[in-house]
Amino acid sequence: MKRIIFFVLLLIPELFSLAQNLVLNPGFETWSSKTKPAGWTTTQNCLKDSVYINAGSYSCQHSGGTGTTKYLGQTISVVPGKQYNLSFFYKTEITGTGNGCRIWCYWKDSEGISIADPMTDDILRSSRYLKSDTWLQSGIIATAPVTAVAFYLEVRTYSNSIAYWDDFVFEENPITFNYENKLPNVIIYPNPASEYLIVSNIQNLKYIEIESITGVCLWKSTFSGESVATMPVSDLREGLYIIIIQTDNSLIIRKFIKIVNKTN
Repeated sequence: MKRIIFFVLLLIPELFSLAQNLVLNPGFETWSSKTKPAGWTTTQNCLKDSVYINAGSYSCQHSGGTGTTKYLGQTISVVPGKQYNLSFFYKTEITGTGNGCRIWCYWKDSEGISIADPMTDDILRSSRYLKSDTWLQSGIIATAPVTAVAFYLEVRTYSNSIAYWDDFVFEENPITFNYENKLPNVIIYPNPASEYLIVSNIQNLKYIEIESITGVCLWKSTFSGESVATMPVSDLREGLYIIIIQTDNSLIIRKFIKIVNKTN
């Protein structure tokens, strides 16, 4: 099993009953004031919202302002070497050239210093912005480094953008079952790929994009609800790439490896 796997989580109550959500006030149901969600230590430009909600009674309306970036975060204790799932729902409103929002997280050591971890840095602080005018759920699976004692969960909303956040989950993977195999899973093959890449076992496909590991778009296409899609990758250089898959209600981000077909 790979150490890090991107995924978008479809909520399955019986799975979540086996793990504890470590986020304080994950659904923003409790507020100290209309601008301060309880449990969240960094709360810039937050506002209690009861109009746009994914579940429950409230969400957090998070405004980036004009020419500024605003932060929302909290610190969570972790166990070194354990694997954790992070998922969340988001919805955005964009004005002009607004970039939307994204996660921007760190592992912390016992002195509170951020840890540089090549295995997870590129997904904890992705170069890709998140934008959606409807609620989408997105997340990651990552393993805590051996020196980590905490995880700083932070999301950012950028200038000329408003993000609505709801229903965060950060939990340790139960060791009694293979968490990812219990979930409906998009199939991406062959991986490594040389000539083409196939995405299958997907519902209501809307969009696919292939990016370099630094976030440069190299290929993209729209779809009309297909369940299978084939993408040419023969022109890509050898290396690691990111594939972004959007359906009606989810955003799925995975990695694949491009290799050269030696038989050609």
